Amino acid sequence: MTKVAQIEDRGAAVAWSPVGDHADVIALGAKESGSTGFDDYGGELELFDLGITSATKPAVIGSVKTTSRFSSIGWTTGTNALSSSFSMGIIAGGMDNGAVNIYNPAKLVEGGASDTNSCLLSSIERKNGAISALQFNPHASSANLLATGSSSGEILITSLDNPDQPTVTIPSSGDAASAVSTAEITQMAWNTEVPHIVASGAGNGIATIWDLRQNKPWCELRCEVSGAAVADLAWNPSNGMHLITASSDDRNPVLKMWDLRASMSMPLATMEGHLGGILSIDWCPHDDSLLLSCGKGGRTILWDVHTLKPIADLPNDGDGVDNLASPARNSSELYTANSGLTSSQQKRNDVKWSPLRKGVVSTCSFDRKVQAHSVIGIATKSGRPPKWMKPASGVSCGFGGSIVSFGTTGKQVAISNHVEETELKEAVYGFESAIANGDYVGFCAKQAVSAASVGDAYDAELWGFMQILFGENTRHNLLNYLGFEPEDIARKASDFNDDEIDMSTLSLESKGTLPMSKKVEDAVSKALFVGNFEAAVECCIRSGNLADALVLASCGGAELWAKTQSQYFASETGKRPFLSIVSAVMHNKLDEFTASSYPSSWAETLAILCTYSTEQEFRPLCETLGDRLVSAGDTANASLCYLCALNLDKASQYWEYQLNGARSSSENYLALHSFAVKVAVFMQAGAQNDQLPMHVSNILFQYAKVVSEQGFLSSAAKYCWSSSQECKELRDRLYRSKDTQLCTIALGPIPEFPFAYVNVGVAPILSQAASQKVLVQPSSNTNHNSYTPSQAQTTNNGYTSGAGIYQTVSQSNNQQMPSTGYGTNTSIQKHDSEVNGQYGKSQQISQMPTNETQLPSGWTALQDPASGRTYYANSSTGETTWEIPVSQISATVSPQINATPSKTAMLASKYGDGFVTSASHPELAAQYGNVGTSNPYTDSARPGTAVVNKVQKPPVSGTFNLKKLAQVADSTNYKPLVDDLLVCVTSLADIAVGPSEKKQLAEVQKAAAIFSKRLAQVDVPTDVADKVGQIVAALKNNDFLTATGVHTSLVNTVWKQHKDWLKGLKFLIQMTSKSNHNARTQGQWAM
Repeated sequence: MTKVAQIEDRGAAVAWSPVGDHADVIALGAKESGSTGFDDYGGELELFDLGITSATKPAVIGSVKTTSRFSSIGWTTGTNALSSSFSMGIIAGGMDNGAVNIYNPAKLVEGGASDTNSCLLSSIERKNGAISALQFNPHASSANLLATGSSSGEILITSLDNPDQPTVTIPSSGDAASAVSTAEITQMAWNTEVPHIVASGAGNGIATIWDLRQNKPWCELRCEVSGAAVADLAWNPSNGMHLITASSDDRNPVLKMWDLRASMSMPLATMEGHLGGILSIDWCPHDDSLLLSCGKGGRTILWDVHTLKPIADLPNDGDGVDNLASPARNSSELYTANSGLTSSQQKRNDVKWSPLRKGVVSTCSFDRKVQAHSVIGIATKSGRPPKWMKPASGVSCGFGGSIVSFGTTGKQVAISNHVEETELKEAVYGFESAIANGDYVGFCAKQAVSAASVGDAYDAELWGFMQILFGENTRHNLLNYLGFEPEDIARKASDFNDDEIDMSTLSLESKGTLPMSKKVEDAVSKALFVGNFEAAVECCIRSGNLADALVLASCGGAELWAKTQSQYFASETGKRPFLSIVSAVMHNKLDEFTASSYPSSWAETLAILCTYSTEQEFRPLCETLGDRLVSAGDTANASLCYLCALNLDKASQYWEYQLNGARSSSENYLALHSFAVKVAVFMQAGAQNDQLPMHVSNILFQYAKVVSEQGFLSSAAKYCWSSSQECKELRDRLYRSKDTQLCTIALGPIPEFPFAYVNVGVAPILSQAASQKVLVQPSSNTNHNSYTPSQAQTTNNGYTSGAGIYQTVSQSNNQQMPSTGYGTNTSIQKHDSEVNGQYGKSQQISQMPTNETQLPSGWTALQDPASGRTYYANSSTGETTWEIPVSQISATVSPQINATPSKTAMLASKYGDGFVTSASHPELAAQYGNVGTSNPYTDSARPGTAVVNKVQKPPVSGTFNLKKLAQVADSTNYKPLVDDLLVCVTSLADIAVGPSEKKQLAEVQKAAAIFSKRLAQVDVPTDVADKVGQIVAALKNNDFLTATGVHTSLVNTVWKQHKDWLKGLKFLIQMTSKSNHNARTQGQWAM
């Protein structure tokens, strides 16, 4: 539902223009004054162009002041004679002072806000109360007739053949209408089929049908026995004998449908759903199945008259469309803040369908708003499209943006492609064209320039890195890109001159190290005399002569050299930061240096790694640098380091962050395209592509889905990397699409079929000779192809069959069948030549007993695909049983099988699958009776049948006796489970105070009793019992989400077998959750 226009601060009566050239124009007659003074009795007639088709705001195109306010208003084109003189028809206004004013809207538009005399054609003065009801005759031949009703009960029929001098007729004169004429007329409605029939609704609850030819009432409908007023009434647009009346009674706000051919005292049907008295109704002129009504309860309901049920509510401001499962609401919902009802000021008091704009309605509300809505969307929620949407043309949308359409003329079917996202189309086409020749370096360069031109510094730098990854001598180029060009640095170093110090004034001695004292010099000399370099080095270090210490250490062996270096770096690194680089390089500790580097100096650190790390070290060290930046919160630059490490998983995390940020405001497909392009180019640059990270492949699948919807099927096929079920389905659709050749090239190997093939047929009938003995041999020769959806599959007409498919076998002609499609080849046992020639299908061997089993004629051993158990089916009658059937017919009376089967036998064999009846086959009826999906024979007189003893388990009692259930628990292996379950159930007795809670508690107790007893009877599988244990444990921990999830899993898998207690288990979860919520609420109040 869409609000297409709104006019503020107008409390008015509304009439739509019936003129085709002015279909968006409405007339507003002011019902109330917008001023605050008590001396203002006047009103105003305004014409608004709502701009529905032009998508402009509503604008006043004409207005005129009136001496009295409006009670009702109508608009007609008039007869042919009138329409030629009045291009915009005629407007009639029912005024509060009892007058009926006739206006020329064309003059109103031409003159703008003019005086009354210029556009007022005539005025009918009655002075018998306000004109509360008014309607023009809808028939073209009688469009000059105007029916009005007043608050005093007077009804007038006015002829406007000459609008300047209207002719007035009073049909209510006479004794027959005396009772009607005393009550206020609430509405007038012309019959949609008979032009001289008009209906009036009155304040005394009576609707009167008038025959104007006889000038008297034709019948009366006593709609409201309570005496409440008939608020509104409307005729069926396509059936003139159907009338709907609306009740204003707050105690019984119903719509009553009357069939005047059937009864005039009893309505044909009623429609309930309003919460207060009804104020206005209108039957859709373009579809007689749609009716609109509004009432005092705040609801504006769109009805499906065919089903007599609401389709949806028209929302008030801020509300959404309320799809109705049931119109009933309890009293607690009506007065809560979140009930969806608005205040009394937002209630609507008038609804009207546009006579020309199909699916558009106008509403008036007490808060002085006039709105226009399009209900086309919610009208289709009835399960069928509105009548105006059923022309002799059609359109259907297919995969890949394909549109198939046909029109009302010609016999051609047009197939075209529709692209919604034109910008995305251009982006995909541009990318595909740019990389078609493999020039990724040029593409990256263009992307970097484009990003820089729009001020996107990160993308500009990213594409610069990408460009480097595609070139040769990557690390050297990366140094240059980071601003560390070796040749330039060497030149600057050779030309270096410190401006703060005049180097020419310094002597060579002053440029050296600090002078050594005589005492230190003696100590060092004596140490050297005896060859103790370690002592000499120690003296130099203590005296601050580090350079001398390094020189002496170089002569004292590797251990002393290393020790001295360590001391030197520890002492001087703080003063000379560059020494940390030297230390890391000399001691091969680049990993420690990277992990402890300054995040703000990441570019310098990356340059060091490019210069000093080995080929094996470079990528791990770049990843370490990225991790260091992530820990510091610099994820953008971290992704650049991950680029150097060729780590797609970590590099793409920031790209995903960018994508999520772009999606926060709207669905930005260009951001999705940018992510996919970065990943695609990065993979070409050498990032790992054997198995994409899950978060990357899922985003690429989303991109592939969007791209495929725009028609780029071959492009979409390149991004189907996800292992999800949805992606498998998309791969299969692309493989089978119109661009299958191009998609196959992009997809690579033939994609696996995303669904398991299931054979829904029934095993064919065996001849008597072939079905006397059933021998099953397990398959011993299995050839696995590239695609094996399950462990036990075979081919059936080119499609893979799922595990456990029905199979009949005999002991003759064991033969290997070739594979004709996906799946595995399975050695099966074929029937004799007659049966094999008749059916010619390969079936899967069921796992049955290997010993020979004697079966009666017509019976076949099959396997249940759900449980794997063997069961037996009669191919003639459709009867099935778990137990081996035993024949009661002796061999002497067994029918002999002819070598050539009769026509009846062949027909029975052909339709022996149980999906045919003998209604159209007399030859079957003569022999078998009604051969269908059920067995009509309940006794043993049927030839060739077997009597099966059907064992039905007695129902389990649901009586909740705590003492007996405790004894039942003692007899099971799940005593703790049953005990905990009973504790949960008994704890709910205190909260079951209302009727609904007591009913739910009864279901919970019944479920507990049945589950406990079936558990004792070993009638609950172990896995099901374990899941119930999980539910009980979750309830004890107040983990209601887990309990609900496990219960949903049980419902989806074992509902059929355990529905007698699963329903009550749901109520147990709900009531326990409610009990916990109440306890927490009381605790908060107590605090």
